[in-house]
Amino acid sequence: MAAMECNRWSRQIYLQIISYLLISSAIHSDAEPQVSTQIPAIWSSTHYHHYNELKETLQKLAQDFSSLANVYSVGRTVERRDLFVIHITSNVTDVKPMFKYVANMHGNEAVGRELLLQLSHYLLHNYGKDERVTKLVDSVDIHLMPSANPDGFEAATEGDCYGTKTPSGRENGNGVDLNRDFPDQFNVTDMNNMTAGRQPETLSLMTWIVSNPFVLSANLHGGAVVASYPFDDSKFHKITGQKSASQDDKVFQHLAHVYANSHATMHKGNVCQDDDFKEGITNGAEWYDVPGGMQDFNYVFSNCFEITLELSCCKYPKAENLSVEWENNKEALLLFMEQVHIGIKGRVVDSETKRGIEQAFIQVNGIDHNVTTTKTGHYWRLLLPGIYTVVFSSYGYLPVTKLVVVKKGIVEEVNVELHPIALPHAPDVAVTTSVIPVTFVTPNSAKLSSTTVAPSSEFEFKHHHYDDLVAILKNVTKKCPEITRLYSIGQTVENRELYVLEMTDNPGIHEPGEPEFKYIGNMHGNEVVGRELLLYLVQYLCNQYKIDPHIKDLLDNTRIHIMPSMNPDGYEIAREGDFDGFGGRENANGVDLNRNFPDQFHSTKENAILQPETRAVITWILSEPFVLSANLHGGSLVANYPFDDNAENIDRYSKSPDDVVFRQLATVYSQNHPTMHLGQPCGGQGKLNESFPGGITNGAAWYSVAGGMQDWNYLHSNCFELTLEVGCRKYPYAQDLPKYWEDNKKPLIAYIEQVHSGVHGFVLDKNGNGIRNASIHVVGIDHDIVSANFGDYWRLLAPGNYVIVASSHGYSRSTRQVVVPDGTRGIQVNFTLDNEYFDWLQTEDFGILDNIDDRYLNNIELHNSLLKLKNENPTLVQSMANVGHDGLQTFNFIIVSSEV
Repeated sequence: MAAMECNRWSRQIYLQIISYLLISSAIHSDAEPQVSTQIPAIWSSTHYHHYNELKETLQKLAQDFSSLANVYSVGRTVERRDLFVIHITSNVTDVKPMFKYVANMHGNEAVGRELLLQLSHYLLHNYGKDERVTKLVDSVDIHLMPSANPDGFEAATEGDCYGTKTPSGRENGNGVDLNRDFPDQFNVTDMNNMTAGRQPETLSLMTWIVSNPFVLSANLHGGAVVASYPFDDSKFHKITGQKSASQDDKVFQHLAHVYANSHATMHKGNVCQDDDFKEGITNGAEWYDVPGGMQDFNYVFSNCFEITLELSCCKYPKAENLSVEWENNKEALLLFMEQVHIGIKGRVVDSETKRGIEQAFIQVNGIDHNVTTTKTGHYWRLLLPGIYTVVFSSYGYLPVTKLVVVKKGIVEEVNVELHPIALPHAPDVAVTTSVIPVTFVTPNSAKLSSTTVAPSSEFEFKHHHYDDLVAILKNVTKKCPEITRLYSIGQTVENRELYVLEMTDNPGIHEPGEPEFKYIGNMHGNEVVGRELLLYLVQYLCNQYKIDPHIKDLLDNTRIHIMPSMNPDGYEIAREGDFDGFGGRENANGVDLNRNFPDQFHSTKENAILQPETRAVITWILSEPFVLSANLHGGSLVANYPFDDNAENIDRYSKSPDDVVFRQLATVYSQNHPTMHLGQPCGGQGKLNESFPGGITNGAAWYSVAGGMQDWNYLHSNCFELTLEVGCRKYPYAQDLPKYWEDNKKPLIAYIEQVHSGVHGFVLDKNGNGIRNASIHVVGIDHDIVSANFGDYWRLLAPGNYVIVASSHGYSRSTRQVVVPDGTRGIQVNFTLDNEYFDWLQTEDFGILDNIDDRYLNNIELHNSLLKLKNENPTLVQSMANVGHDGLQTFNFIIVSSEV
């Protein structure tokens, strides 16, 4: 599965550029520390520590606690002061999550500077004495930077609460605000040149951040009392404030709440004049827009989650207030550090060498933000309690998907082995170390990169008979073995294989949480455009997988099955240039396959006996948890949706329960096609001369078709299917095929993306195990779907508000209110069903599931249940009923005896 490309690009490119350009700013230790013997053993917070005293204090702590602490510098300021960090932990060789506090980024916001000095003293002096402190130092790699702007601090004035003095000391020695100086994700210039014009302090901090696998951090400021979380700005840069949520918004809100709720006053939200922060937290951009901030840089360009803590109303209060500030913040400082242990952690190793894999991607489905492993293969991924599908991947390895249950207060350890991808043609593989910039992409992007449009020369635009078709499919599997699998679902009347090409990042298996999609072409043998389009599509996806991040993301997050021809026998007798005829339409038995499926309304001569092709497709549909599908036809230009017929078998609209969803799906294809949406007639006779508003139509409203495949999909599986008429001519000349491809390429991709719309998630029991065949019911829509083997489900829905009920026999029901957003990005909703009834059955009622029901039986159901009990146990049970004078049963009863 894919790790999100924006993070992959930013991390890899940035590391290369920064590591090369900032060698002079690399982390270094102070060569000759000047140790003072005047630092008291018991900390005093009666004054502020200026640069020299701060330096001496840190070095004295490192000297006195040499087994726990050391001091290093990450670089120097404009005025050549060191940016000191005190590193505190026990057993430095142990693998632990890295944590950092950074303070005094604005030189005149001084409280955080003193708090980190006091925190250092507190941790070291209480190690081995206080159980909590000892556990923290033993389990976390702690890095504390008291001042990121020592130059500014030296220019600031104690007692200047609002920064009104000149100079205020807020900026660095060059007069630059360091918390506006970091590369910003919404600034294109920043993305193209990460280092140009940055301040030395900023460059040093950037290098430190991306060179170390920090997990959690906070940036300590002053001038308000609030916990601010990403993002700090938005692409609109609205000065008055507009929320800009990160992909991990819930995690960040939790982290902010942890600090605010543990702070003596922050949780009130109105500590300072004009403060109005609900529960003491705020989204940064919602407060005010801050481009170039450090907390966003941490999240976007590294593994680190950082929030900004505003700790005091007065930026630089009198020193006499420092003891109060320590008491206000001590518990919050400790509890926030402990949050480094939420979510999941583990190690990703090579299955053969057992060595850790560096820069492996840890991607959580539904959260568009990955983290990567350390040099030794270790990782930490902050998550809230819940059920997650996590994908572990790395270049050159097959990905692994895990279903993970994260519990409150416990970090879940998930260790993974990745199997190397065999490269049988290694001599032909060119290895390059160059990095290709890519763009931000998501599974719901409906755009094709303008730079990756396949040129006409990429495909051989001709009609491909059976042997040619097989050759193309096999060639694609050889060219892209890591994302393809060729298989047959059965044989035709004339023993031709019904080939399907599977395309995904981990072919051959259903990955939990990943939806399944299918295209079927050439069901009518003489309607050939769909057959050719699907052959072009598989080649296009193969060719673009490593070039176009959009295509890669689509394949990494979707299991796609493509059957170019369902009727290869009919195709072989059809003829090029037969624009609207019938030769080759049926299979070799002369049966129209799109009239051969069981029908909800009518049993006809054409669907009385299932053909081999039909039977194979039915078995296939029921064997995989397909979510969305399309059946490609020709002879018209329209997107056709269920139902295809009605009880009267007349040409009249036949609405399915999901009519709104089907209309939306049809519109997606039509609107992405250059002419289909115009709804113009093809210019033939009868049905071919009809126009379709918006380029879509209800099947039965066009003409009633009993035994169609699209209706069978909807009624007998989870799969929603459309019938796409992709060209006015059934068997056009080969010279016209490039135009058909150009017209349909974009809608073919856009339609696949719809598989991610609506609601998806897992149905689990209270132990976190997936529940198979659980029912997903949307209130007001009379069509349920069921969960797949891992408890995963996908329910296509149009944007709107819904009430969804998950249920399974032997479990309690779970009901959720859900808002489905616009666009193709769906929303993940997990259900946990209580199986207390099942547990009771196992111990008290012999495990008989039939004894559980969630409703009362009516009289007929009660009578039938008693008859069933009698029939299943004829030697023990006799069912009887009293009948009144009017012929009505007055009551039912059974006799249970060994002498029945």
